[in-house]
Amino acid sequence: MKRKRAHQKFLDQLKDAIASLRHMRPGEVHVLSIDANYGRYRIVIGPEDALSSAKRENKRPIEINGEIHHIFVSPRTMRIHPSRRQVEHNMKDTVIMRDLSIHLVDPRGDGSHVEAKGNGELKARECINLAGEIGQKIIEKTSRDDHMMMAAYRIVQRDILKALKERPPEKTED
Repeated sequence: MKRKRAHQKFLDQLKDAIASLRHMRPGEVHVLSIDANYGRYRIVIGPEDALSSAKRENKRPIEINGEIHHIFVSPRTMRIHPSRRQVEHNMKDTVIMRDLSIHLVDPRGDGSHVEAKGNGELKARECINLAGEIGQKIIEKTSRDDHMMMAAYRIVQRDILKALKERPPEKTED
């Protein structure tokens, strides 16, 4: 339930930042390209599901394609910056993934159903394995694990929202 509210908040914040999203019709699809601090993203906000429009849930599928410049992955976490513990232990349990290509698909648009199988994908162009054998397992796990997909989805959401807050306001023609 918490993820559902967080995702709705994400959509609401997108609508607050981008005027054209405020008045989306049920059949409309919007495509946004955003250059953010940690990567570049193309967001496709799909048409409203016929069932959800009848129930007034306003659910829309979301697809995010893009690239994150680098990311630090350990057995339990994925971060944009290394944690203090990772730094203090010389990054011994860490894999640094560079130029991480992402394809995140949230078919229900509720923020808790990111697909790791099928359409979803996380793939790094280069991996710096500082964790040895565990690092190889981390690399394999990252590309297909639901937990890692959700971690990447949260990182991307924060990055997009931060970029939208920092950009200059939209100009309106009188």
